[in-house]
Amino acid sequence: MQASAWRGGSSARPVYGIRVGRPNRDAHFDRAWSSIEVEMDGRWETFQLTPGFWNQCTEFRDRGSPRIREWLERHFTTDWPKGCPPKFRLEVLGGGRVRLRSDV
Repeated sequence: MQASAWRGGSSARPVYGIRVGRPNRDAHFDRAWSSIEVEMDGRWETFQLTPGFWNQCTEFRDRGSPRIREWLERHFTTDWPKGCPPKFRLEVLGGGRVRLRSDV
């Protein structure tokens, strides 16, 4: 599935995430999951799915940890024009596991 970068919070303390969008969320994520496992450059990371993920905020975030920010810095950028976030792929592996890929 195609996904994009997300950035929120203040400019002094930005929070980064991966936005999957409603159609992808509804097709590939299970409401019973409280977290997912994401393979990023060969390492597995666990991300909590907030209640907002099931409403309007269809991204998982790296609150308290720089994992997504570091991945974005390695493959893309953390500074993009408003409305033009980097796009990439999430490969669905099943059972609450996905692989983050830098190729679109």
